[in-house]
Amino acid sequence: MEGRESALHATLTRFYYLAPHGRALDIACGTGETSIYLAKKGFIVEAFDISDVAIKKARQKAKREGVSVKFKPVDADRFSFGISRYDLVLNFYFLNRRIFPKIKRSLKSGGILIFETYNEEHSSVNPCFNPNYLLRKGELIDEFGDMEILYYCEVSNITTLVARKP
Repeated sequence: MEGRESALHATLTRFYYLAPHGRALDIACGTGETSIYLAKKGFIVEAFDISDVAIKKARQKAKREGVSVKFKPVDADRFSFGISRYDLVLNFYFLNRRIFPKIKRSLKSGGILIFETYNEEHSSVNPCFNPNYLLRKGELIDEFGDMEILYYCEVSNITTLVARKP
């Protein structure tokens, strides 16, 4: 798989500071921009992506930037999320519903989840996009509603949720 270059997400820069400084997890990290940003902000960062090419690029970037990030080439279904391990979990533009319970369990009490990806409206923007990877209206609220919702927005083809684990 190719390692696509990923952009730094505005949602990250707007909300990351809500998390207690400590351990962060970047799910489907691509080439590592988000992970590197958090490492520069003082987080201990673990990150994974299924693409070994992306992980190689991420490791090279982190080295050039002088930060340490634990990058792993692994599929989300095989990643060991752990229990009460992270102060911040990020999920940008990736959707695997099977890991939702693992995400919740992996957050420490008071930990922050930042989740942003495409919703069903994306079909009108990109008709070829696989509908299995599009959120349904209100789906993140349904899945993570037992957490304290700090921010929720469904605008056009993108859904964003920021929540704190009680």
